[in-house]
Amino acid sequence: MQGKPIQIISIGNEDDTSGSRCILELNEAELIPMLIDEKVKDRDVCVISVAGAFRKGKSFLLDFFLRYMYARYVDGNVSDNDWLGGDEEPLKGFSWRGGSKRDTTGILLWSDIFLYDYPTGEKVAIILMDTQGTFDCESTMKDCANVFALSTMISSVQIFNIQSNIQKDDLQHLQLFTEYARIAMEDTGKKPFQKLQFLIRDWPNEFETPYGAIGGKLLLETILNSKEKRHEENEQLCENLKTSFDEINCYLMPHPGLTVQKPDFQGCLKDLQDDFKKHLLDLIPLILAPENLIIKEINGEKLKVAHLLEYIQLYFESFNSKDFPEPTTIFKATAEANNQIHATNAEELYNIKMKQLTAPDQPYIDEAELKKKHEEYMSQSISDFENKPIMGRAKFIQKYYNKIKNYASSHFTQFAKINEAKLALAELNYLNDKNSCIRSFEKAMDDFFIGEAYTPLDEFKKIMENVKSKILQKFDSKRTNSTEKIHTRIRKELVEDLDKLYTKYNHQNEMKLASIKSYINMECAEAKKLYDKLMNNSEQSIEALTKAHAGAKKQALEMFRKVPHVGAEDFFKDCENQLIEKTDKKFNSIKECIVNKQQYLQLQFSQLKMNYENLMKEVCKKVLTNDNLLSKHEEFKGKVLEEFDDLTNNGKSVNYMVERRQKLDEDIEEIFDYYKSKNDKSLNEFVQKCISTKRQAKNVLMEPLENLSMFDSVDDVNSTYNRAFNEALDLYMELQDLISFNQETFDEYLSELREEFEAELQRITRRAEVGERVKNAAKTVLLTVVIVGFVAIFKVPPPI
Repeated sequence: MQGKPIQIISIGNEDDTSGSRCILELNEAELIPMLIDEKVKDRDVCVISVAGAFRKGKSFLLDFFLRYMYARYVDGNVSDNDWLGGDEEPLKGFSWRGGSKRDTTGILLWSDIFLYDYPTGEKVAIILMDTQGTFDCESTMKDCANVFALSTMISSVQIFNIQSNIQKDDLQHLQLFTEYARIAMEDTGKKPFQKLQFLIRDWPNEFETPYGAIGGKLLLETILNSKEKRHEENEQLCENLKTSFDEINCYLMPHPGLTVQKPDFQGCLKDLQDDFKKHLLDLIPLILAPENLIIKEINGEKLKVAHLLEYIQLYFESFNSKDFPEPTTIFKATAEANNQIHATNAEELYNIKMKQLTAPDQPYIDEAELKKKHEEYMSQSISDFENKPIMGRAKFIQKYYNKIKNYASSHFTQFAKINEAKLALAELNYLNDKNSCIRSFEKAMDDFFIGEAYTPLDEFKKIMENVKSKILQKFDSKRTNSTEKIHTRIRKELVEDLDKLYTKYNHQNEMKLASIKSYINMECAEAKKLYDKLMNNSEQSIEALTKAHAGAKKQALEMFRKVPHVGAEDFFKDCENQLIEKTDKKFNSIKECIVNKQQYLQLQFSQLKMNYENLMKEVCKKVLTNDNLLSKHEEFKGKVLEEFDDLTNNGKSVNYMVERRQKLDEDIEEIFDYYKSKNDKSLNEFVQKCISTKRQAKNVLMEPLENLSMFDSVDDVNSTYNRAFNEALDLYMELQDLISFNQETFDEYLSELREEFEAELQRITRRAEVGERVKNAAKTVLLTVVIVGFVAIFKVPPPI
């Protein structure tokens, strides 16, 4: 047995002065947690009370009730009737003792509430109640009447424990309830009490009327339906009693045996008479078996455990007045509790419907529509209240209508805030979706443009539009009608961002084309250089020179035609024609030199070209921008032409020297084209490396940022960004270690990278700021709900 008796109502003095009046004290500290426990609060309640004169074995009987309750409703085994316990087992539970002094004061409940689930699905909680014995030497008549009346009003089954027989005084204790019942029936038309069980202890007349329920029925009929002439007051009391309770029964119990009067008696079965034990086995299931349980009802409505608390509190206030309460006062308290419960249920109906309407998984609702739903649900709640068995006159009931309306109006403000917060949440979700779409677009385009192949512009536009269309479809799939304006605004931002990315990827694609052209240019120069190498021996006959030219030209063209040129076919064809033109021109020049026997001048001519080439070779060890390379070319060419001008003409005409100078100029330009193409190739390769590394650095930055939740703070965003920024920047800075390094290009793409990083920071910070607004709105709503809930339960403001 795990439970214990809890005194919920005790009797004390108003103050410490002598002669101060007695007052009732309610132990809410233990009562409230007991009745609002989640396991029991929503179950129908059955309250079984034992009341009657002091020292007549009420607590003693209740402890046998407890043995049955634990066996039947906890252990689930009463089939073999051994629930009475062992012969040597002392009786425990509610405190009791033999003798003439009272042991129980006030009203006690057993702390364990017993549970039973009917096959029909009905769930019941069973509470046992013990009461102070009436009419002892230590209590006033008012105290005794208060306790008896309170236990009767609270219980669904009142067991009236009476010694030997039912007397007139016993019936007069019920006078208050018959008056109350008359008032209640005038208002509701229903009997206010469920069951009154007379329990006659130590029945002395077994020879006339047998023990048990049958004998009790005979005795009750004799008393309530007697044909003998009785005083009019007694006659009316009996009639009123029959109309006050749904069921009135009586049970005659034998004496337990003289051993119970001994001081050392502990309630062991071995000390009780067999007849008494036999009738315990009969009586207790008649009251406590599942099929015999009586649910507490008020005005025909079954009462829940949590609602019982409200009745106890209101009855306590009524009975704790200076004077004994009038039946009308008790009826008012009952009506107050009854109507309050139905009003609270109506309020909860409104609350449930509005919660469903504004639940997190539901979309934002237009303000006008929300107001319309509020009025509709408030009207339904009032109708629900009207359809319940409410008590009292119209003026008394009006305050509950007002209470429901005030509740709905005050809570509507909170639901409106919750609904409004969904706009901020929707914006946050759309921003998150937008950022996700941008990353998906970048990933799709990065995957497509892996490698060095150029994509023709028309095909490139088609691919970009296809990816963009899918991304926008993905974004639009999250759209809701209630947040159309926010969706449209952020979608416009997304389209603008995608258009910027279009420009970026188009530039990268064009850079690939430039790289291909640079490679073609370089290979064209290499082919020309091969031709020059093969044609280097100028000491040949014209016939030999012509043959050598044909072979060298063929090898040069074969070498050049192996160059990949997909996407740059027209440019490749132009370079091929230029190569043919230059080889033929070179051949004619050599042939002319041989014819004119200008070997010495040609040697000097070749030395000057070599001087220029050596200077260009040295400067091109580094990757230069086109402007820098052109500047060096102009400088070196000027120097070589000055050296040419200083040569002696050896009797040659001015025109001849002018022609040779022009030829030197053309050859230098040709050499420059070679080194320019080579530098362009290196520069483009470095550009591609910068683009690739910049993409990797951005991925390093984005990975931790994408792992942030929508509700991470701005500080969390900045902290994560700073760590990722440094790591990404370190990765990009590794480009400085490359041999083919160009500072201007490096700085250009570093600047772009910083701009993109800043844009990502602004995007994710904006999302975090919206998230914080959502969290703050949610906190405001939650705090208000908590405060309202606290006040609803404890009837006082929450501690601040």
